[in-house]
Amino acid sequence: MVRYGRKHRRAVHLNTNRHLSTKTGGIHLCKYFSTIRSKLARLMRYKFSLISLLFHRSRLKSRYILSILVGLSLGFTLSLACLPMISVCDNPLLLFSEPFSSSLNNQLSNETFSLRDTIDRILNRHARSVADVTLVDYGSKDYEPRIVQPSSMEKNLNNQSLSTTTQSSNTPKVTRPRYIADELGIREKILVAVITETNHLNTFAFFLNQTLQNYVNRLLFFIDEDVQDFPKSMEVVAIHDKRAYLKPFYILKYLAEKMIKSYDWFVLVPDNTYIRGFKLNEFLNHISISQDLYMGQPFDDVHAVYCYFGSGIILSGTILRKVLDEIDWCTNNAYSQDLTDNIGRCILKAAKSPCVNTASNYKFTAYVNYRFEFDTDIDKLSKNEEFNQTLTVHPVNDLETMLKLQKYFNQVEIDEMTRSISKYEETIENLSCYAPEGCGNIPWPVGVPPPFKPTSRFDVLRWDYFNETHIYLKTDIDVIDPMKDDDYEEIHEVINYAVEQLQKKYGIQLKFKKLINGYRQFDPTRGTHYIMDLSLIDENKIEFIKRAELMRPLGLVEIVPMPFVTESTKIFLILPIYSDEQSVAIRFLHYANKTLFDKETRDKFELHLTHIITTKQELSQSQKWFDNIRHEIDLIHRTRTQLVVSYHTIHLPSTSSITRYTHTTHILDYFETKFRTNSLVFLTNPYVNIESDFLNRCRLNVIENVQLFFPIAFYQYHPHIITRTYHMTDNSTIELHKSHGWFNSYAFDHIGLYMNDYLKLKQTILLHNITLSSMNFYDLFIQLTDIHILRAPDQSLRVHYHPIKCDSIKQLNNIEYNRCLMQKEKGLASRSQLAMIIIENEQTKKTDKKKK
Repeated sequence: MVRYGRKHRRAVHLNTNRHLSTKTGGIHLCKYFSTIRSKLARLMRYKFSLISLLFHRSRLKSRYILSILVGLSLGFTLSLACLPMISVCDNPLLLFSEPFSSSLNNQLSNETFSLRDTIDRILNRHARSVADVTLVDYGSKDYEPRIVQPSSMEKNLNNQSLSTTTQSSNTPKVTRPRYIADELGIREKILVAVITETNHLNTFAFFLNQTLQNYVNRLLFFIDEDVQDFPKSMEVVAIHDKRAYLKPFYILKYLAEKMIKSYDWFVLVPDNTYIRGFKLNEFLNHISISQDLYMGQPFDDVHAVYCYFGSGIILSGTILRKVLDEIDWCTNNAYSQDLTDNIGRCILKAAKSPCVNTASNYKFTAYVNYRFEFDTDIDKLSKNEEFNQTLTVHPVNDLETMLKLQKYFNQVEIDEMTRSISKYEETIENLSCYAPEGCGNIPWPVGVPPPFKPTSRFDVLRWDYFNETHIYLKTDIDVIDPMKDDDYEEIHEVINYAVEQLQKKYGIQLKFKKLINGYRQFDPTRGTHYIMDLSLIDENKIEFIKRAELMRPLGLVEIVPMPFVTESTKIFLILPIYSDEQSVAIRFLHYANKTLFDKETRDKFELHLTHIITTKQELSQSQKWFDNIRHEIDLIHRTRTQLVVSYHTIHLPSTSSITRYTHTTHILDYFETKFRTNSLVFLTNPYVNIESDFLNRCRLNVIENVQLFFPIAFYQYHPHIITRTYHMTDNSTIELHKSHGWFNSYAFDHIGLYMNDYLKLKQTILLHNITLSSMNFYDLFIQLTDIHILRAPDQSLRVHYHPIKCDSIKQLNNIEYNRCLMQKEKGLASRSQLAMIIIENEQTKKTDKKKK
């Protein structure tokens, strides 16, 4: 990823002291002479045409004709005199590789402005190439990756010839990398190498891994021997050499050979050093990568040439590359047991670079104290600004001190951010006076984008009313809804924060009593807005009502990478049909023939009609049961020859635990042996109408091992109720209108998944001995896997009205039974339609009474 902004600018200058080779200059000069020759040829053609014209004009005087002929002859002679010089262009190397002829040199030397000066001016004006552009770094200025000219391009420039055919045939093809980051040499920022021990992997090393992994690009832990028992989130490298003083050279060689092309900075530390990850990342972001840098805290003295290893050592990639060339010398001359001395001597020999603690006007600070005690020393150290800006603390002798340091420096960073935010707020308020709106007209809170302004009444953002346990009017359908766990935690967190701020303002004696009113609005441009009326009481039991307005701004928006998907994936549509749904299946085929079958090809779509039977009598009549459906398929095949249809019969056990709401796993078990593991399956019911664009959306929303698709279909209300207010001419189509149906979020009949994901779920089910009849297929994925589930309304999936029976699942699953009751209650008609029926019935009863 290429990042732009203030921290990544770099100046680009032209280097005017470089010249192209004489071969390139010769080509430019030949082009100059060729232009002269072409102009002379056009002039001669014009002269000869003029001569012929003059001979036909007998009225001209003879002396005029004679003078014109003399001028033309002289011009022609001079043009021929230039030909020896122009013939030099036939060999572009001759003009500058061999000296000029003596006569020509003598003639050119007598001129005031020599031809050589002219040639130099031509070369300096035209000979600019990619090689002349250099990137200059100014130390503390920000930078960009260096652009290096491919060697093949230079070779091509040196071998140019006048013949374009020869040039094009001999020019080698430049192979460019797949990614632009590889070509520009863009690397990750920081790699931290930690020297640790086997018995510290679960203590000091694990702590460094947990606190640094969010701030550095990679963490490597180097130990002496092979181990298998260590935290899974850690990368451990074993060094098979018990000599401790040689361990740094193994690490440097490993980093130089395997990691140098991927990272800019390399940090070496022992495991008993506390590192501030946030500060380290911020520090290295301001240091230029184009310099040789051996940075740390000088050992014992500010004038020392070695960096103390305990406080951490920062190496640039250029230093590491030079160390690799001298690694044998470093190993042979490592006679000390002190790692600081061995590493420093090696770098001094390889790179001739002493230790520095300042680069680009930023100073590396470390706190080293072998008698450091957190509880006794922190009060004094907290007042020291240099300690608060330190990057590392060494040594830390126990894990408890590590945790205390982490908590302390987290608070230091929070305080710094708070002061910085206050400073920015003050600056924004001061600058607001120069805005067209004038002073004090900036939106609240300062620094947050202004509220969203709706363009029409359809864009007005919803306000949710809530109390401490329920949310009112959360959707257009629900009146009151109990808070879910996430909503409950969020709202009570906001209440507690509001009470804290009111206590700071009015006194700690105020205590929270209850929430009177609460309003919440999510603004996609700025965050969640809260308005709350709080009841507070003081120590004398006097009640105060305060209104608090709070804003939870949106944080950093991140792009979540997802695997690549395509619309060309083949989809297997499974349509389970019960014995009483034959006519419904035929209606499905008629509608699909209009919307799906003409859009899908044989290699992208297959339809699997599945007859679900539960009795032996149905099993004996299964083949005959398909006759009417086969007849419809044969009629469709006359125009849709590419359509692939398969017929299946699944015999489910006739037990009370197998219902239409729990048959999904049995159906997928049947198709497990018929489909490949990477097959994309969409399972639905025959009451559905599928539009042409839905299958492509299913292909894009289902991602193997990552995501499942449970679309929320639009369910039709009872047709008889709809016809009371709307005349329905064609019952085969469903109009998307609020008076015709609703998006049924309680149904999970439509499932898009890969067979491989179901097989993994099946293994988990067998491992936990879960009864399939006790849980919904959707709930199984939610509770037993970490796969993501996309659940959203889809207007291209519309379901015809059909009666729902809930008695069969009453004793099996309370959650599923409640969902069924909600579908039965809300799927009949809208509240207004039901109210109109009740009113009409009451009026009818009154009329009947009057007649009696």
